[in-house]
Amino acid sequence: DGLALARRLLRDADVLVENFRPGALDKLGLGWDALRVENPRLIYASCKGFLPGPYAHRTALDEVVQMMGGLAYMTGLPGKPMRAGSSVNDLMGGTFAALGILAAVIERGRTGLGKHVQAGLFENTAFLVAQHMAQARIMGEAPPPMGIRRPAWAVYDIFDAADGAQVFVGVVTDTQWQVMCRAFDLPDLADDPRLVTQAQRVAARDWTLPRIAAAFGTLDKPALMARCEALGLPYAPIAAPVDLFDDPHLLGSGGLVPVTLPDGQVLPLPGLPLSLDGERLPLRRNPPGAGEHNGEIMAELGWPGSRGLD
Repeated sequence: DGLALARRLLRDADVLVENFRPGALDKLGLGWDALRVENPRLIYASCKGFLPGPYAHRTALDEVVQMMGGLAYMTGLPGKPMRAGSSVNDLMGGTFAALGILAAVIERGRTGLGKHVQAGLFENTAFLVAQHMAQARIMGEAPPPMGIRRPAWAVYDIFDAADGAQVFVGVVTDTQWQVMCRAFDLPDLADDPRLVTQAQRVAARDWTLPRIAAAFGTLDKPALMARCEALGLPYAPIAAPVDLFDDPHLLGSGGLVPVTLPDGQVLPLPGLPLSLDGERLPLRRNPPGAGEHNGEIMAELGWPGSRGLD
């Protein structure tokens, strides 16, 4: 009965999204080759650990592909690979799957036919580290983990403020260098002929940064951030995820939406990072509990005995 219901659902569905092991749905008669015959307009999206190839049979987790795809290597220290601080591949793998689905929807508008969209966590990781792959081939030197400081800018660091708090500050243009030096009473650095170009300033970091850090360290965190904002310098407080519940920008821009969990808890969580015509997208539907809409969906299908199945 369950298999028959699934087939009925898929008879006129727009999109199927699945992330079973390769071949699992084929054994049930719900694979792409079978369903495309029953519903030629169906877009069949498979979220996998690996796209078709030698690794397709492997079991993947976010941390697995971060390790084998070079992301953990670039995030950690030499000999100490470290996963990124978010399930970045799970999130972006789903995002790329959605992008593929939308592309298939557009093509279906021209051809009337669906498509098999596949997104792979490992391939997503490779995409994320492509910049480092390109750097290795172009520069002839493999980049070290990003935990080893090799900044491309004169100032691109975390600084201690007078109150013990920390602030990240970046100075990445010639104009910003001049503005920073004069605003923080470092005119000799602004006029030094050894610091005219970005390359010269990067090479001189060992003796310029201590002076810059000392100048920044005379201000407490609020004052340092206010000074940087007034000057138009890139800066950031060092925040933890829990700090975002009180972030003024998220609160003031509609960036947090009230999400009701199946157990009744209401949490303010980040919405989609998009705006359309200047408007943030509101919450469309809360996460459902297990089987919450079964009866509603089955009733729409006219399925026998659908009442009371929620």
